[in-house]
Parts: sequence; structure tokens; C-alpha cells
Amino acid sequence: MATREHIGEGFGRAVRTRREALGWSLTDLAAVVRYDKSLLSRLENGRRRPTEQHARALDSALGAEGQLIHLARRALPRSPAQLPAAPARFVGRDPELAALAAAVREFAETGDPIVVTIDGPPGAGKTALALRFAHSIAHDYPGGQLYTDLRGHSSHDPAEPLDVLEELLTSLGVENLPARLEQRASLLRSALAPTRTLLVLDNASDSDQLLHLLPGAGGCAVVITSRDRLSGLAMRTGAARITVAPMDSAESVRLLSTIIGNRGVVSDGALEELARRCGHLPLALRIAAERVVSSELDDLLLELDGSRLDALDVADATPARTIISWSYGRLDADTARMFRLLGLHRGPYLSVAAAAALAGVRVGAARRALDRLAGAHLIHNPRRGHWRFHDLVADYAAELAFTDPEADAAVARLASWYLHGYSVAGQLIAPYRDNWLEIAPVREGVEPPSFESEQDALAWCKAELPNVIPVLRLALRHGQREVAWHLPLELWSYLLLAQPWGAWIASHKLALEASEGNDYAHGWVATNLAEGYRRIGSYGEAARYYALGRSLRERCGDRPGLAWSLAGSALLAIDLGEIAEAKDFSESAVELFAETANSEGRALLLGVLGNMQAALGSYDAALVAFGEAASLMTSLGSLPGVAQMLTRSAEVHQTLGSFDAALADFVGATNAARQAGDAIAEVAALRSYAQLLSDVGRPSEARQAWTQALAILEARGEDEATQAADLRAHLT
Repeated sequence: MATREHIGEGFGRAVRTRREALGWSLTDLAAVVRYDKSLLSRLENGRRRPTEQHARALDSALGAEGQLIHLARRALPRSPAQLPAAPARFVGRDPELAALAAAVREFAETGDPIVVTIDGPPGAGKTALALRFAHSIAHDYPGGQLYTDLRGHSSHDPAEPLDVLEELLTSLGVENLPARLEQRASLLRSALAPTRTLLVLDNASDSDQLLHLLPGAGGCAVVITSRDRLSGLAMRTGAARITVAPMDSAESVRLLSTIIGNRGVVSDGALEELARRCGHLPLALRIAAERVVSSELDDLLLELDGSRLDALDVADATPARTIISWSYGRLDADTARMFRLLGLHRGPYLSVAAAAALAGVRVGAARRALDRLAGAHLIHNPRRGHWRFHDLVADYAAELAFTDPEADAAVARLASWYLHGYSVAGQLIAPYRDNWLEIAPVREGVEPPSFESEQDALAWCKAELPNVIPVLRLALRHGQREVAWHLPLELWSYLLLAQPWGAWIASHKLALEASEGNDYAHGWVATNLAEGYRRIGSYGEAARYYALGRSLRERCGDRPGLAWSLAGSALLAIDLGEIAEAKDFSESAVELFAETANSEGRALLLGVLGNMQAALGSYDAALVAFGEAASLMTSLGSLPGVAQMLTRSAEVHQTLGSFDAALADFVGATNAARQAGDAIAEVAALRSYAQLLSDVGRPSEARQAWTQALAILEARGEDEATQAADLRAHLT
């Protein structure tokens, strides 16, 4: 199978073959299609992925009769296809579907982004309608389909726009995301601008949550569901609004009849009465229909004569609590226990292994319980191996969990599973990293995650990260303070590599609360939080938490920890241009690191000293420090550290005019970053290398390095990112 870097080779070979058959040179072809000759060369050599526009121009010029267009489409990155399946046996909603289709047609004629909202009461089938409609128009959007649950009206915390943007951009192949909300929103608009992509934003809380999630140009369509009317969004965008009410009587009976099928015989009159007592809400109707299959209609109608509290805020509707209790009451003891304990979890989804830890059972038993819950329509799986409740069912399960005597023990098991999972993953990601924290034994009944490789560990860390903050909050709520501060510290190696800023800051803020009164833990958490703030440029917050970390570690006698706090404080001082203060911090850190065998700390400190010497203009001393740091990082096996130190060394050589030495260090940094799988560090080193080659009069080699960097970005799906645009400017 072709690699991503050379995915356009088949297209390129076909272009060259046809060009040579015509006796044309690249110059001849460039004159016909009016493309730069260097671009045509990269296309022919497979170093540049062809666009649809490239393919059409070349196909016409070379008389390929569509062959080149076909090959180019094969080379294009696969479009996302994230739409969950629409509910089985969908019935009715013909007027709403027609109104949605009309709104899309009207928007398409204006050339503006298509934005339609579906609002209505809980349980009215907003998501089902949105998915049914989205599937019906998906073929009109070759850019793919994106789906996300914004959790606006659920027992979970609403999704943060910053995190949603990370999810959407990652699905589009964009990595190395900026830290700030506005930057990510701009990047999403850039990524969507040249495409026709369909977005389904499910369960929005309000208009403000959506403000940064919308495309800026026509061609894309957005379908939004919410209990809120989203009037603010309509004012800003002119969004079309469809309100979904409970079904009418005829549709309700059709839905009941369709689900029951030939599994039960019920008169139309009885179905009409059942539909009325269910408030004509699709969720209630579906659950009721499953009860009817067991020939319990009379009992069911008697139960509906009970409380008529309108939990769904719909006139004359049976409370969802009562409706869901019908299915819950039929569960066997083990499955009912799993249902109750799942109600504790507030994350966006739960894996089978996490559910097993929560319940303290083997994975196989957990999977069987989850399958039974799915069969009863109490949970569903939005992604392979992960499960979640419908909003209303989650609320009911949470009520049961609140009074369950097992709740505290279940939370302790779940938190232990995450703690040990991230601990094992961290050891694979950075085996050279010392960790002085003694981890609590895994809870009884918990089988912690294990991984076959570093890549498996990284994939697990990324998949479970959205659950970390909810699990930390749950742990705090149930008195699990130690794991609530320890878990974010075990995240450290993954945070350094992936740099998910929102999770970094939020997790450590919760850990700060959990570690109050424990100076040792509190100092560690404060230092990690300070480093997160430093990296996103919040220097005031960084200074505050570094000072707190130093104070706490001095007070409790944590000298190795104090060394790290001092080293980070020195880096912050360098960022702020406070060189004298950086010197004081680094000298104090040197003394403390000398007491420890922490090689990574000593290597980091050498890098700090190098930065400080460079800032002071002592370039020779800086080179010595960076060289020693790179050597120590090499012995540790920290390839990202090697790339970082060699890059800094190259920059100092460049300042001194030692261009050959600078070029050699840039090459070394590029190789180290490539071996580490750090594509962004590799691109950064290649760009600096290319610029220096250009400056010293070696344009051909510079162009080759720029082309290589651009190919990496394009292979990562960052074709519209600012970096890629800058690189193309060098190649035109």
C-alpha cells in the first residue's frame, strides 16, 4: 500500500507517461496548463498530492479522457464519515423532513453556509430526525460528514467549544492545534472553506456554544439540534429553524405498530390509548412498544395511571422516569446493577473495560451486561467499543446511582483503572522519565489497562482523555482525593507529547483542589500547572504557580521536586527576558540536581543554561551546554529532547555565522524528530534548515527541504494550515 507521503505516485506516473508520449517537456506542459514547472515536477514524482483542479487541467491538456481525474480522486485523503446510524424503523416526520430540505435548497441558492436548527422538548426525537435528514443529503457533501454531541442538555457538563474544535479538526486530519479558541475556530473555517462538508452538531446548550463551530464560507451545511430555540444563532447567521413537537396520534400509532410488528397483536384503539399516555414522545413510544411485545399491555396501561408529573415539560406526558423504569424493572440483577453504576459516569462515553472496572467484574461479564442493556434500548454505542446513555436514560440512571450503597466503591475502582492506565502508558511513552510518586495498589476487582506498544498506549491515552476531567470530578465528589491529584500527574508524559492544553490546565486545577493540605502533592501539581500556563503564554499565572510550587516544596523538604520547580522558573524568567533572575534560579537548580540521579532533569537544566547563555550573548558557552544536553538526551533515549537541543545549537551557530555547523545540527534535529515520530518538530527543523540554505546561496537544496516539509504537513491533513501556506509561498 502506498505511503501517505507518496500517495500521488500513480497519478504522477500517468502524467509523465502521457507527457512523454506527446514529446512534451515539463516546460511545454507548464505553458499549456499554466502551472509552475516545479509544481508539475512534484506532482510527477509523487511528492505532492494532486487536487481536483490539478487533475482536471492535466487530464484535459493531455487528453487522458478522465483517467487522471480518477487517479487523483484515489489519492485524495479519505473524507470523514462520522454520522451515527439513524434509528431503526424511523416513522413519520414527513413535514419536518420536507421543511429541512426546503431550507437547505433556499440557503444553497444564496451561496451562504447552510445552517438549520432542530429544537423541541426532550424525548421528541430531535437527534433521530437530524440523523435521518443528514443521511438523506450526505451524498451531496463529498467533503464528508462530521458529528459531535455537544452535551448541552444532559447530566454531563456541556462540551467546551475549545475541546469540540479539537475533535473536529483532528477528524479533518489537522494536528498540532493552537491553544486559543479563536485560533482553532479560524483553523476550522480554513479547513472547511474549500470543501463541501456536512456537520451535525447534536444537543447544543445555547447559541454561544456554537459561535466558534460554524464554517465561514458557503458549500458546507450544518444541522444543529437543541432544546433551546437558539434565537441568538438565528440572529447572527439567519439559520432556518425547525421545531419538533411530540408526534401526532397517527404517527405515534404507526411508530408503535412498526416496532411491535408481528411480535404482538394489539388493536388500533389500544395503541391510540398507549400513545396518548406516552405523550406521543418517540423515546417513550419505543420503550413502550418493547413492553407490548411481552404481552403486558394491560399492566402497562395500569402503570400509566400512576403519577403524571411532567418531567419532560410536555403537557399530559408520562414522566420519562416512569417510562424508563419499565425497561429497568425487567433487567436481571447483574444487568440492573451495571445500569445503576453506569449512572455515576459523566464522561462522553465509557469503554467496555472501564465499565468492567466500575462494576468490579471481568471484561466478558461487563460486555454481556452492556449487550443486554443495549438490547433493552437503554444504552447505545456511538463508536466501536464505547457506550453511552440517551440523555433521559442517563438522568434516570444517575438518580439510581445517587442512592446506591456501592457508589463510593465503584468510583474508587473506576478512578484506579484510569490512574494505573495512564501510569503504564507514561512508562511506555517516556521510559527514561523518573517518577518519585508511589502509586497506590490497583483496587480489588480492577484489571488495569495493558499495552503491546508505545503506539497502543498513545492511542488509548488519546481515546480516554475526554473522560479524564469527568472522572476527576467524580473522584472528588466521592472523597477519592488522592487519586484525584495523582491521576493528572500520571498524565504528564502524554501531556508533554500531545499538548492538549485544555485537559492539561483543567486536570491540574482539579488536582490542585484535591491536594490541598498535602504539601508534597500540592507542590508537584502547582509546578505542572505552572508549566502548562508557561507554554500557552499565560506568564502571570505561570509565575504565580511556580512560586507556589517552590514555596511548598521548600516547606516539605522535597529537594528533587524543588529542583524541577527552579528549572521551570528559570525557563519562565528567560521567556520574560529576566536573565539575572533566570541565572539565580538555574544556579540553585544545579545544586539540587547534583544531589539526584535524575538524568532527564540534568539534561533539561543544561538546556536552560544554554538558553540563558545565548540570551546573555555568551554563545560559545551556550553551544557547550546544548551539546552536553543533546549527548545526555541521546544516552537517555529521549529523541524529542535531542531534536530540541540540536535545534537550539543550530540557531546559535547561525547567529555566529558558522553556517556549516548550523546546517549539520539542523540535519541532526530533523533526523531525531523523524525517528521520534514528532512531525511538527521535524517540520520546524526543516523550515529553519531550508531558510539557511537559501540564505547561503543554495536555492536548489532549500527548495528540496521546503518541499519535504510541505509534504509532511499535507500528509497530516494540514493543507490549509498557516504553516503550509507559508511553505507554498517559498515554492512559488
